[in-house]
Amino acid sequence: MDLVPNILSKFSFSGNSVAGLILFLVAAFTAVASLVMFFHWKKYGMGGAALALMELLYIGVSAVLIVTAFLTIN
Repeated sequence: MDLVPNILSKFSFSGNSVAGLILFLVAAFTAVASLVMFFHWKKYGMGGAALALMELLYIGVSAVLIVTAFLTIN
């Protein structure tokens, strides 16, 4: 009956490990979503210099946000 609490009691979760796991999941989701957006931007986008600027801006802001999140949990 108490299967889930018994299983969870065998693991020790620290705040850092949970935060690291969440950060990893957010970074993985961002990477997959970015690949999908880049594909759509190239296939259906305007192209040229505007697309290159948009991609650089997106990558730069995403990297800054993820690195900031990483540095604040450590």
